[in-house]
Amino acid sequence: MNKKGQAAMEFLMTYGWAILAAIIVIGVLAVYFRPSTLTQNSVIVTAPLYGVGVALNTSNIYVEVKNQGGETLTTTSSTLTFNTPSGASCNVATGIGQVSASSNQVLDFSGCSSLSIGNTVNADIKITYMRPGSSLNLTSTGTLSGSVS
Repeated sequence: MNKKGQAAMEFLMTYGWAILAAIIVIGVLAVYFRPSTLTQNSVIVTAPLYGVGVALNTSNIYVEVKNQGGETLTTTSSTLTFNTPSGASCNVATGIGQVSASSNQVLDFSGCSSLSIGNTVNADIKITYMRPGSSLNLTSTGTLSGSVS
């Protein structure tokens, strides 16, 4: 009769720490990783531009980029192609024009449709620009993601 109790106690002493550790890990993950906090607003674009930040609301998306090219660039257009949510669209960006070296420029994509508060947005961005003394259109591409607030 005593041997059954001893076996149960030995099992708990051997494997109880692993069960307790698994419960603690699950608890920590549940506290720190909620679905609403998994998406941070971010923008990544290729050189010579650098994505500084992005702000999203139901009607506008603002993208801030920095000219890291070492010379004044002239942005001529910028567009977004949405991956999620499906059916979302925005107008071509305003706020384009000259941006000097090491300066920031805010691109305003207005008239956005199909964006609701809490939506997770994932889109490809294309920024067309020209270098000084050139008539060749160059592009900087990237992605932006975030949650609509």
